[in-house]
Amino acid sequence: MVKSINKYDVPEKFYYFENEYCSPALTNDDKAKIKTLTDDYCSELWNQYVSETKNHLMLVNDPKDWKIKNEIKKKYNWQADWNDTNTEAFIENLKPLVDWNNDDVVLFFWNKSCGIEATWQLICKYWISFLYEDEANIIINPKSKNVLLLSTNGFLAIAERM
Repeated sequence: MVKSINKYDVPEKFYYFENEYCSPALTNDDKAKIKTLTDDYCSELWNQYVSETKNHLMLVNDPKDWKIKNEIKKKYNWQADWNDTNTEAFIENLKPLVDWNNDDVVLFFWNKSCGIEATWQLICKYWISFLYEDEANIIINPKSKNVLLLSTNGFLAIAERM
C-alpha cells in the first residue's frame, strides 16, 4: 500500500513571510498563494528534481550527486541588489533568462526539507524575501528543463534538469 503524504504545511512555518521581513510587504492575497511544502513532500520533490543523495546544494560536490547539468554561471550578481532592496532587479536580470510564464507554478528550495510552491510572478515580486538565506537556493519549473541556481556571494547560474 502506497503511503499518502500531506503536500502543504501551514504558511506560518516560514516567519520571514511576515510583512516586517518582506520587501515589498507581502499582501494577504499573495501570501495565500504561497504554498509551504511539508517536509516529506519537499523531500520527495527534491529527490525527483535535485538530488537523491545530498540534502543541500552546498553539499553537492560531484556531478553524480545531482540531477542538474550544463550549469552556466551568469555575470549578473544579485547580492548588491538584494542589499539595496532593488526589487525590480530580479525581473530585469533573471526573468529574461528563462521562458517561464508568470502563472507557471515553480518550486523554490532552500534545502531538501524546506521549500515552497508559488507562481513565477510571485517569486519575481518577492525575490528579496525568498533569498533570506544565501546558502544556495534553486528554483525549478516542473514544465521546463531550465533551473535557476542562486547561491552564496550573489552567484547566479542557469542549468538544466536531466
